[in-house]
Amino acid sequence: MELILKNAHIITMDHANPRAEALALQFGRIYRVGSTAEVEKLAQPETKVIDLKGHTLLPGFIDTHNHFCLYAFLYDQVDCRAAAGCVRGEDIIEKIRQKASRVPPGQWIMGWGYAPYLLEDKKDLTRHDLNRATQDHPVCLVHVSVHGAVANSAALKKLGFTKQTPDPPGGKIHRDANGEPNGILSESAFMGPLFFNSPSVYAQMMAQYDDAGRTEMMIRCARIYHRLGLVGAHDPFVDPLTLETYQKAVDSGRFDFRIYAYILNQAADPLLATGIRRGFGSEWLRIGAIKIFLDGGMSSRTAAVFKPYEKNGGTGILNYDQDGIEAEIRKYDRAGYQISVHAQGNRAIHMLLEAFEKNIAAGNPHRHHIVHAGNITAAQIDRVEKLGVAIVSQANFLSLLGDGFIEAFGPVRSKSLYPFATLLKRNIKLTLSSDCPVADPNPLIGVRDAICRRTAGGQSLGPAEGITAEQALALYTREAAHVSFEEAEWGTIQQGKRADVVVLDRDPLALPPEEIAGCKVTMTVVGGRIVYRENQG
Repeated sequence: MELILKNAHIITMDHANPRAEALALQFGRIYRVGSTAEVEKLAQPETKVIDLKGHTLLPGFIDTHNHFCLYAFLYDQVDCRAAAGCVRGEDIIEKIRQKASRVPPGQWIMGWGYAPYLLEDKKDLTRHDLNRATQDHPVCLVHVSVHGAVANSAALKKLGFTKQTPDPPGGKIHRDANGEPNGILSESAFMGPLFFNSPSVYAQMMAQYDDAGRTEMMIRCARIYHRLGLVGAHDPFVDPLTLETYQKAVDSGRFDFRIYAYILNQAADPLLATGIRRGFGSEWLRIGAIKIFLDGGMSSRTAAVFKPYEKNGGTGILNYDQDGIEAEIRKYDRAGYQISVHAQGNRAIHMLLEAFEKNIAAGNPHRHHIVHAGNITAAQIDRVEKLGVAIVSQANFLSLLGDGFIEAFGPVRSKSLYPFATLLKRNIKLTLSSDCPVADPNPLIGVRDAICRRTAGGQSLGPAEGITAEQALALYTREAAHVSFEEAEWGTIQQGKRADVVVLDRDPLALPPEEIAGCKVTMTVVGGRIVYRENQG
C-alpha cells in the first residue's frame, strides 16, 4: 500500500456510504474506504501513513467552467482587482504605468479584473485615461466579466478602429460626442480581435513565451489551484495554441492537474475533419465539449434580455440570430459532440432552448449544457427539465458581481437570478464553477455564496434560492464529474475511483455558512500523490 490517510472526518459524497474515517491509496486509485482500524491493517513497511487528526477529507474539487490557461497567462499581466490594491481608477492607471516601464515599447499590455462598479470612485475609464499610463504600448484593460474591455489609443490603432469603423456584428465600439472611439469595447468588438480572430492578440502574446515558458506557466497555475483543493477543471476557451500548451505541460510529467478541454467553435472544424471526438486523450487532458458564445454578461449589460436593463437601458448583444444558433447546435450534435453554450440573459436562453428542442435527441445523450443561465425564467426551467439539459453556473458571482446585477436589473428582478434551489428541486443537473479569471477560483467561496447569496455591498440577492452546504459541495464534486461523463472515475470517495482528495482544517458542514470560505486546505492529493501540504509547499 502506498499511502494511508487515517483519523479523518471523511465526507465521501457517496449516498450509499456517506461517512468514513480512513483511506488506503494504491496505484493512483482509492483501494479501501472505511474505519481507521480496518484501513490501518493494510499498512506495510513501505506504506506512508498520515494521521489527519480529525481534519475533514472530501473528494477533490472540480471546476466545471474555469479559464485555466487564460488565468495562468493573466497572472503574468496586470492584476487590476481591488484585492490587488486597485480601489480607484488612478490605481489601475498607475499599475499599468509601472508595467509599461518594464516592457519593451510596442509590446501589448493586458490588465484584468476591472469594473467601474467595483471601484470606490465608480470611474468609467476610457482611452484617454489609459493613454496617461502609456502611449508607447497598446493596452487592453479587460472588464471583470471578460465581455468587454478598454483600449488605449495605441491599441485602437493596432486594432484598426477609427471613427469610420462600423460596429461589428454582435459587438459595439463605444464613441465620444464626436463619434471617435472612446476606447470602451463590448462583446465581439473586444473578443473578436483579442481572442477569436486569427492571429488573435491573446495568441500573439502567448507566442512571446517559448514552449518552456508556457509549460512553466501551466505548472505554476496548477500549484495555485492545488492550494485551493482543486484537482481538475473544464477549460471552456481552448484554441489550437492553448491545446498545444496543455499537451506539452502534460508531456513534461510535472502537470498534476486534470483538464477537460472545450474547443471554441471557431476552431473546431479541423477537429471534426480528423474524426476526434469528446473524451479523446488521457486522464490528464481530454477533449471535451464544443464551446459557443451566444450572448454577453449581466453586470456588463451585454447579456441578451427581453426587458431593458434598469440603468442605461438596452437589451444586450447576441452573437447569432435564431437560424445561426440552430445551425451550430445541429452541426455539432449530429457530429456527436457535446455542446456547451454561454447563454446568460433570458432572451438568449429562449433562443438556445428553441435550438435544442429542434435538434437534440430525447434525454440529451451528449449531455449538452447551458453555461451561466443566470437570468433563466420559470417557464424556461420547465423546458430545461423536459430536455434534460444541464446547467453549469457560478455562485461566486453573487458576492463579486451581485451589486452590478442589482444595478442592472433592479432590486425586484434581481431576486430571481441564479435560482439554484429551484433547479435542484426540479432535479435539473447543476454544477458550480468559478469562471476564473472572472472570479476567484476558490471553490469554498462558491459554496459560501450558494448558501448566503449576499453581495460585496451586503445586499441580499434572492435568499429563497439558497441551498445547503452539502448540496453546494456536491455541485463541485459528485455532480461536476457527471458533466464530463466521468462519474465512474471521480467526484465521490469510493473504492476504485481516482485518488483525488482534499483535506480541510474544518468541517464546512458544521460551520456557520459565512465562515466556510475561511476553511484552509491542508492537503491536496491528485492521482494518489500529495501535490500540496500545508507548510510544505
